[in-house]
Amino acid sequence: MDLNKINILSYLKDKNFYNEYTFREYDFLFNIFLENKNFSNHGNHYKWIKILKSLPNISTSYLNYSNSSIIIGKKNEINDAQTKTLEKELLKLSPWRKGPFNIFGLEIDSEWRSEKKWQRIQSYLPNINGMRIADIGCSNGYYSFKLLELQPDLIVGMDKTALYIIQFLALKAYVKQIQELITLPCSSEEFNFKKINFDLILSMGVLYHSKNPSTHLNSLRYLLKKNGYIILETIVSNKSANIDIKKNQTYAGMKNVRTIFTKKNLNDLMIFHGFKNIEIINDSFTDSNEQRSTKWMSGKSFKDFTLPNGNTLEGYPPVCRSILVAQKK
Repeated sequence: MDLNKINILSYLKDKNFYNEYTFREYDFLFNIFLENKNFSNHGNHYKWIKILKSLPNISTSYLNYSNSSIIIGKKNEINDAQTKTLEKELLKLSPWRKGPFNIFGLEIDSEWRSEKKWQRIQSYLPNINGMRIADIGCSNGYYSFKLLELQPDLIVGMDKTALYIIQFLALKAYVKQIQELITLPCSSEEFNFKKINFDLILSMGVLYHSKNPSTHLNSLRYLLKKNGYIILETIVSNKSANIDIKKNQTYAGMKNVRTIFTKKNLNDLMIFHGFKNIEIINDSFTDSNEQRSTKWMSGKSFKDFTLPNGNTLEGYPPVCRSILVAQKK
């Protein structure tokens, strides 16, 4: 079968690869990812395959989620030459947006200090032991790895950015024994396995990128079990009206921001799309301690797109993010 000519989601669905056992066939999924047309048509496809094959061929049973960094492996499990190779190859997969990670003693200091958001949501998580979880817009899987500590049954990450999937595969290659965590190159709108319903969905920083927020929220509701939980983080407007970013314009330097809702309008939209028990659990203003340029993301970051008074470079008010918890009716 020519995997370059099939759609990964259709293939998995047609073959009934919707249950946890076949989802956990890591090597099978690894090959599907690399040969899928979304990747084979990408300009960096062969470069990424070469990088993955050039990573030191070692494995570890050590995985620690309890620190700020996701720690994979111990420093004494790898020699100096392997450490240099590991750093050189993983740097080629920059920019690393989410993290931090520590891989055999090598610290990946990502653009975002993602543990700060994790700390904001951690105490509001339901008891997820044995749950099925979807991590929408999962990037390289930082939050998915953090969730592993709480012993869910299955975590399915979804992200359409090819580079982030490759970053995840680079990390996952060292802990193949972690079978309950996978990432798929798709959006929530494209994930259509009718026989999977999730107990919990994380949607962290996705809604304001959506071309159609209603379609996005509908897809999240569709994926949830009745009374299932959603934790949603998004930028909000502190004005009396939504902020609509016109095509070809930017918001805090981001080219793909669409609509920024007021808290009231966001609450009303969630109710309209079938959610209940909606509660905003955190408001925070993004700053350059949480999002900044590093060796692992050397391009422009938050401080380059904000003014001394906190407004964005485009003149919008300071970037405020809200986190809400809700349930499906």
